[in-house]
Amino acid sequence: MKNECSQKVPKIIHQIWAGIDEPLPAYFQVLGETWKYNHPTWSYEFWDNERMNRFVIEYYPKFWKRYNEFYYNIQRWDAIRYLILDKIGGMYVDFDYESIQPMDSLIKDKTCCFALEPEHQYAFFNKEIMFNNALMVSAPEHPFIKKILEYVFSEKSIKYPITPKEDCIMNTTGPFMLIDLYQSLREDEKEGVYLIPSERVTPYDSFQSRAIVAGNTSYYLENQLKNAFALHYFNNAWRDNEFCDTIKFELK
Repeated sequence: MKNECSQKVPKIIHQIWAGIDEPLPAYFQVLGETWKYNHPTWSYEFWDNERMNRFVIEYYPKFWKRYNEFYYNIQRWDAIRYLILDKIGGMYVDFDYESIQPMDSLIKDKTCCFALEPEHQYAFFNKEIMFNNALMVSAPEHPFIKKILEYVFSEKSIKYPITPKEDCIMNTTGPFMLIDLYQSLREDEKEGVYLIPSERVTPYDSFQSRAIVAGNTSYYLENQLKNAFALHYFNNAWRDNEFCDTIKFELK
């Protein structure tokens, strides 16, 4: 049986910012506006910590205890995005993503999508393929999202060693977990999960994106944007890195 979903992706954009440590930074607000600007027919949903908690309690009470057992907040914020896509569906986008043009044609007739990263990053992470949870598209109740939830809230995930921090997050709620689950699918199941080519949604790797943030552009970098629908800046704030708050974005 294929990893199919009978429902369609609703036109809803979801973004989360808990707000428990700091308000949403101005540069992220600007990036968030690019998604509204380029998707005028889509509704937009902003999720803060209170709304996320209420959502889990109301729709996933069986997961509430384990949701609170995660050692790191970022694990909760990873988990909630899967829960939102499972229940509501739509497009989840991290705040360090910029919309360049509407995604509608790119994801037409798809029911579950993830953004591939540039191929040269595969070897860096010792992976055969690399994608993450910064941009995801799904219809409600998609089988692969269900599989993700089953693992994320499993005893194995909850009891995973908390150090090193990056290993814990990547393997319990983050990209490595996603990749391993995807690779465990049968070939017919994989047909129900569309991995969007990196040149469309992740034209730069993390080092190139930092160069762009710092204002270092070139013909080569600019040329990489010609087929892009979105651009990921790889903020990675959960690693306690700083993101340049002087960057200026101009709505196209």
